[in-house]
Amino acid sequence: MLKDGKLFGKINLIDFIIVLIILAAVAFVALKVVDKGNEGANLTQVRISFYGEETPDYVTKYIETGTTILDGTEKVNLGTIESFELGSPLSYATTTNGDVQQVIKEGYSSVSITAIVNGELGEHGVTIGGVLYGVGHTLPLYAGKAKLYMKVSGIEAVS
Repeated sequence: MLKDGKLFGKINLIDFIIVLIILAAVAFVALKVVDKGNEGANLTQVRISFYGEETPDYVTKYIETGTTILDGTEKVNLGTIESFELGSPLSYATTTNGDVQQVIKEGYSSVSITAIVNGELGEHGVTIGGVLYGVGHTLPLYAGKAKLYMKVSGIEAVS
């Protein structure tokens, strides 16, 4: 089989290994491209909710229904704002006695945002644009011109 370092007397063994590596790389790339083609096959409309404990009031003035939401880290479009609500800010401070108590900061509000987006619901949350989001996921969001630091507070299919 091997004669003077050549496979079957014609092909150099090193050349054969290089050809195998190239074929494996081409197969890997082809599988990745085919996998991307299936993305979106199981997309459904999803209602995703976000909550921020305290946001400056000058930022909340820029939140509007109908604007798009963008994940500030992954640059993924997270849909369109269906509704939003402002409430009392939720922050805590430690007293001189060492007790932790809730404090209301002037000029701040809590923010709840609900958006509608197309995503793939799964066992661990919803996948949007190739990124998995689960309840409790913390991320910076752009809601129109406002940048907010929020947590995913709910995920459900739109019925």
